[in-house]
Amino acid sequence: MGVGPTLPPGTAGGKATAAAQLAILHLLSPKNVEIVRRSMEAFARGDLDAFLAAHHPDTEWRTAADEPAPQTYSGCDGIRRFAAEISETWAGRFDDIMEFEDFIDLGDWVVVPWTARMRGRGSGIEVDVNETYAVRVEDGLIVRVHEYRTRQEAIDAVGRPGDTPHTSR
Repeated sequence: MGVGPTLPPGTAGGKATAAAQLAILHLLSPKNVEIVRRSMEAFARGDLDAFLAAHHPDTEWRTAADEPAPQTYSGCDGIRRFAAEISETWAGRFDDIMEFEDFIDLGDWVVVPWTARMRGRGSGIEVDVNETYAVRVEDGLIVRVHEYRTRQEAIDAVGRPGDTPHTSR
């Protein structure tokens, strides 16, 4: 009987096998869901400081490809500019009107479908908005937010073959 550290199951020669790496991923990813949930709830109520506290300084937000002028906003200052722009377009945009349908755990990515009833600032017309954010977390910080129109579009864009999405709501 040898003396020394016991290697975790699924390791060979001290190197983690794919199964062990997947097990580690599933232990860490619920933390990613909570990071994203807290951050998105802060965004919904317009608390940009709390929202951005979960972001890496070099974070980026990419608007949906079918927007009239799709853009990528870089860094926390860029995201603040984005928030100001959408606040100009939508009256009450940050009045906690977003309803998050789910937080889908895909490991480093968390997919967040949401709905809201918004009112155009200029027109006063109310519209129902359905959108999905795909949020990437690295080392406990959000590094990327991409907008998609549907849950499936986001999952297809960021999911990996063989992944089984886990939902948390």
